[in-house]
Amino acid sequence: MRKAFLVLGALLAIVFGVGIFLFLQVTRPIVAEVPVAVNDIPAGTVLRAGLFRVAQFSNADPATLAKWVTVNNWNTADGKVTNSDIRAGFPIARSQIDPNIASQVETRLSLLLTQTNQYYIAIPTSPNEVGNFIQPGDRVDIILSIGDANGKDALAVLSQNEQQNRTGTGSTSGVQAQNEVTLTSPMPMTKLVMQNLKVLRVERNMPSSASSQSVSGEGQPTPVPVTAYDVKRIYVEVDRDQLEVMSFVLNNGKHNYAIRAANGSQQSLPTDGVLWADFVRWFYAQRGNNPNGVQPFNSVSPSEPLPTGK
Repeated sequence: MRKAFLVLGALLAIVFGVGIFLFLQVTRPIVAEVPVAVNDIPAGTVLRAGLFRVAQFSNADPATLAKWVTVNNWNTADGKVTNSDIRAGFPIARSQIDPNIASQVETRLSLLLTQTNQYYIAIPTSPNEVGNFIQPGDRVDIILSIGDANGKDALAVLSQNEQQNRTGTGSTSGVQAQNEVTLTSPMPMTKLVMQNLKVLRVERNMPSSASSQSVSGEGQPTPVPVTAYDVKRIYVEVDRDQLEVMSFVLNNGKHNYAIRAANGSQQSLPTDGVLWADFVRWFYAQRGNNPNGVQPFNSVSPSEPLPTGK
C-alpha cells in the first residue's frame, strides 16, 4: 500500500510539474528580435549590419512583425538599397527595400529599366531646386525659362507656313520666292516642357572623412550622427523621344522642378506657357483698370476675353 502511495505521489508531482511548465510557456511573452537603425539612414544607402542594433519586442502583433525585417530574415535586407529614409530607432519596413534588386543596383542602375525604349538621365541638382525630401519613385515636372527681362532679348523663328514651304535642301524650288516671315516672341518666356518623369535614384553628398572630430584630451573620435545629406543628383527615366528635349532643357536657359503628389494623376496635359507680353498684360490689368491711367490698349484680365472692335 505504501508503495502505491509513493507511485501515485510521483505521478501527481510529474503532472503538476508538467502543468507548471505548460503554464509558464503559455504566459511567457513572445520575444522577437528586430534590427533597428542606430542613426538616421538616408534613402539610397546600402544596408549593412553595422548600421543597426538588435532590439527585442515582446508580444508584438504578428501582422506588424510580418511587415518588418527581423533578425531571422536579415538576409533579405543585407546589401539591399533602401528607397526611403529610415529614422534612428526604427526597424526596416519590407516596403522600404526590394528583395528582387541585387546590391549591384548601385553600379548597374540600368537593371531597373526593362523596356528597350527606356533610358535614364542624370540631372545635377541641389536642395534649393528639389529639396531634400524627394525620394525614388516620385514623379517630377520640369519648367524651362529662356531669356532675361533686363536683356530685352527676342526669339525670332520661321512661321509654321514658311517652314512647311521649305524643302529639305533649303531651296525653294516649286514654291514662289517670298520673303521669310518670322514670328518674334519677346523674352523671357517660360514653358512646362517635361511632365511625369519618374525618379529612379536620388544621389546625395557623402560625409567627408573629417566628419569625426576628436575630443580635446582624448584620442578617440566623436562619432557624428548619420543624417539625410543634401541631394546632389537625381536620375530620371525617359523614353527615346524625350532624350533630345531633356538635353535642350539642361543646356539652355534655366529650369525649375515641381514634384507631383504621390497619389496624384500621372497624366501629361498641354500648357500655354508664359511670355513677357502676358506678364505686362497681367500687370496693367490689375492696376484698377483706370481708363485715364497709363496702360496699354486692350489690357484685360487673363480670365476675360479680349474686347471686340478695338
